Amino acid sequence: MKKNWKLKTLNNWGNTASEESNSDDSNIEDFIVQFKGLKSNIKMPETLIRLLYMRGVTDYQKVLKFFKPTIDRLYDPSLMKDADKAADRIIQAIDNKENIMILGDYDVDGTCGVSMFYLFLKKFGLEAEYYIPDRIEEGYGISVKSINFAKEKKISLIISIDCGITAFDKVEYAKSLGIDFIICDHHQPPENIPEAYAVMDPLRTDDNYPFKYLCGTGVAFKLAQLIAARLNKPEATHSLLDLVAIATASDIVPLSDENRILVSEGFKLINKNPRPSLKILIESSGLKPGNLNTGNVVFTVAPRINAVGRLGDAKRAVELLICEDDEKIKEFTFVLNEENTNRRDIDKTITYDAFKQFEENNDIDDLKSIVIHNESWHSGVIGIVAARLVEKYNLPSIVLTTVNGVAKGSARSISTFNIYEALKQCEDKLIQFGGHFHAAGLEVELDKLEDFKKSFNAIATKKITDEELIPEIEVDAEIKFSELTDKFIRILEFFEPYGPDNMTPVFITKDVQIIGDVRFARSDTHIFKVKEIESEKIFEAVFFNSGQFRFDEKKDSDTSGKIVKGNVCDICYSIEKNVWNSRETTKLRIRDIKF
Repeated sequence: MKKNWKLKTLNNWGNTASEESNSDDSNIEDFIVQFKGLKSNIKMPETLIRLLYMRGVTDYQKVLKFFKPTIDRLYDPSLMKDADKAADRIIQAIDNKENIMILGDYDVDGTCGVSMFYLFLKKFGLEAEYYIPDRIEEGYGISVKSINFAKEKKISLIISIDCGITAFDKVEYAKSLGIDFIICDHHQPPENIPEAYAVMDPLRTDDNYPFKYLCGTGVAFKLAQLIAARLNKPEATHSLLDLVAIATASDIVPLSDENRILVSEGFKLINKNPRPSLKILIESSGLKPGNLNTGNVVFTVAPRINAVGRLGDAKRAVELLICEDDEKIKEFTFVLNEENTNRRDIDKTITYDAFKQFEENNDIDDLKSIVIHNESWHSGVIGIVAARLVEKYNLPSIVLTTVNGVAKGSARSISTFNIYEALKQCEDKLIQFGGHFHAAGLEVELDKLEDFKKSFNAIATKKITDEELIPEIEVDAEIKFSELTDKFIRILEFFEPYGPDNMTPVFITKDVQIIGDVRFARSDTHIFKVKEIESEKIFEAVFFNSGQFRFDEKKDSDTSGKIVKGNVCDICYSIEKNVWNSRETTKLRIRDIKF
């Protein structure tokens, strides 16, 4: 599929503007002059200074925080609304040895948050109950079943993590049973909030906390920090940063400001001194602690934690993460790996069926959205399948299955289309929906499915231009290979951890030649070397999902537009460090290529 390469400039985190609009250029140039004039030992290539500015690092204090994301730079947790009330109530529960239950969502953020807070309370002598709702039976968030479970266990305080901000009736029900509620959430709150004992959510309109984009586990960690400080044991939270880092990296929240600190410090723990449960889980996935990064966690560790919640009881993830017995950890890890394998198989089958259903029953050229339904598809993986449809067709995609007699599904979108607002415009055809710009969940009556499909596509057709249907790669800078010195690459490593608001830098280099042998590996992958014609500097390159550029001697007589020795092209790529047999090399990961 053809892709546009878009050079960008940024004057704020996440606020992109085309480089054709030079409104920021004078500010960037001023920053470069200031940066070079600093009385410090920081000496940096100009391209990297520009990259800093494009990531919102626009003064010296921000430079320090970016390159030294240390714990002492975290904000005071008492600045968050209701944090003091929540801390006082939990300290009271610790003093009185009350029965506490920690409740979390069934994804990585929820299970890591529950595990983190369970281990935190254990340091102060409390063995809390923990509860993760069943995705299919109970759905997202706090359920009546969970509160009834708390009543049976004589619980006097429930702490919810990564959910609860809209649980009005559930909080009232718990209150009627004499159970207090503390909510630690990070989702967009409604106009009014539940009347819980304390509600911690930095997105509350009456909250002045300096950073708004913590994940649910991050909010709970701030509460733990405050409790530990009040009990004169500030060190009690440090060992929990690994779980906070995994949750933060996996929940696709901005990796800027406080999140950058939490992930950086947490990954130090994972790489240098991993807790037994994480060490065994990581090694079972074919990795080794030492050089793990956000990509490893998001694409390897997180899916294993998520899998048990997608296909069954997510409580199994908590049992693994809090376990300290190596033999039991191995048993739990086996279960997570098995469920992840099952999840991949189901995902693969449903994805194939979804592609086939869409292509066989629709005129693709006439549609600007995808809405498909199959009553037998597993509800635990349809969000993944929706994302695969977006990736393949670059169209907003909704995948639905049948649960309890209604069509229930997940929606994913392209970068320019607000799928939440689109659903809002046809909410008369929905039972319920919720979400944000790029992702949502929804329920539709089966007899209204066709009407909904037509309405949704009409909205997409009206809103989405033909140009927006062409995938876009945002590029940080055009550079020459001569700039890619050892120093440049070494400094670039300090830009990690990567994630939203600090994505892996993407570069363009023009007029490079493919040299040496070209290997075409499994999964449509090319491995080859490229030489910049001007400087004659050479790098190894790998290009995944590049089957369209393969030269097949049996079918092709013309090598133009193919990855073949001798061809000259422009490349769009990111820079990766590769470690093999203790030897470090630099590789270019090709994102796209133009001949």
